[in-house]
Amino acid sequence: MKARKLFALVLAGALMVSSFAACGNSNSSSTASKTESKTESSKAESSSAESTPASTGGEKEKSDAKLNIWVYGWEKASADKIKEDTAAYKEETGVEVTVTPIASDSYSTKIQATIAGGNNPDLAFVDAGVQSTQLAAKGKLLGLNQFGVEEYKDKFYDSVWDTMVYKDDVYGLRITSNNLALFYNKELFEKAGLEEPKDWTWDDLREAAKKLTDPDNGIFGLDLPVYDKKGGYTWNWLPFLWQNGGELLNEDRTEAVFNSPEGVEALKFWKTMVQEDKSVPLQAAPTGVNRFTSGITAMVIDGPWNLNPFLSDPNFKDKFGVAPLPKQKTQATVVGGEGVVAFSNTKYPQEAYDYLVHLTCSDFVHTFWENWITIPPQPAEKDFYADDETYGKYLQVFSDQMEYSRTRPFTPSWPQIEDTLGIDLQGYMFNKTDDAQASLDKAVEDVNKILAEEDK
Repeated sequence: MKARKLFALVLAGALMVSSFAACGNSNSSSTASKTESKTESSKAESSSAESTPASTGGEKEKSDAKLNIWVYGWEKASADKIKEDTAAYKEETGVEVTVTPIASDSYSTKIQATIAGGNNPDLAFVDAGVQSTQLAAKGKLLGLNQFGVEEYKDKFYDSVWDTMVYKDDVYGLRITSNNLALFYNKELFEKAGLEEPKDWTWDDLREAAKKLTDPDNGIFGLDLPVYDKKGGYTWNWLPFLWQNGGELLNEDRTEAVFNSPEGVEALKFWKTMVQEDKSVPLQAAPTGVNRFTSGITAMVIDGPWNLNPFLSDPNFKDKFGVAPLPKQKTQATVVGGEGVVAFSNTKYPQEAYDYLVHLTCSDFVHTFWENWITIPPQPAEKDFYADDETYGKYLQVFSDQMEYSRTRPFTPSWPQIEDTLGIDLQGYMFNKTDDAQASLDKAVEDVNKILAEEDK
């Protein structure tokens, strides 16, 4: 869920390592002026030794620690900037950091190997909640409560903070976030005589999807991943469950509870659009075909990682807009993104923690965001991209939604849970006569079996 370089870097002062302003100060001006002003303000704060190596006599005591961090290799611009920053970090702290980019098709395999007991670095980027929970449950991660990480809790959205918590200890800090919003084709809306989405409810979404559907020309109103046999189904359906007041698991995450009346209603809502309205395609798009940019689907629920491809398409860049997800009883969207973790077997736990905080809470994170289409995980930074002429108006929709974003109820078996639920619900979606309550009861039974195995 990532993208390539966002816009040109503004580096003046961004590589200073002594600032922790990014976890506290707000942004209100252009990227260049924001970076400059934050660097100036950070100088006044740098005498504070929070989360920096121990100091003696008012001067920082430099360390001879050597750290290795894995980062996503496919996001080359961001990986390169992390590498550039390590020189300034070493000069300031003495800590030598080696940055190891890992190719996208190898990253998950590498992380899984660390879970199984393979070699690991001192720190790594991880899929927040999914991989961090698995690693923490296996005792592979360094718990951060012992270092006073709680001082940063109020600097992050609750939803993103919670993704890095397992059994009351914090196992990392977030460097990116994202969520789901509604992309829509402005030309198809105009042809259908529809106003662009604003404060929509479920009924508004359904009616618009029906009006936008044109069977004669092969156009569907809305794309939902009902054809996804993996976790994509669960990822997209969860916001609807939450919007209707439902929950996936109980509070201590030991039992599935999504077969509630709220869950039944949320599932039926999707089924109505699929089977009755026929406004949703039943099959995945052919390889190499993007139904949204091709005008085959008028709306799609997706994330900010699609902005760069859409805006880079000269034939489509002016044809789409982004709106918040529709609401029902309440507003909700699901949060995703990446976090930075330290491994429990690092030889330098304090230095690993210090560097982790540097990556996520110093002004360096601004440089990182400038290279990566992402949503800041910190409320004080919600307007970080507001003045960007190309991306700002789109990213702001996602950023504003962070206020009511929610994290998935992660457990060590989350990948199996979301895949199992997706397969069960897909079966219901394709069966015209199947009973929603019975389908959800069956899915709850399957998920509870997975949860029961975690206790053994």
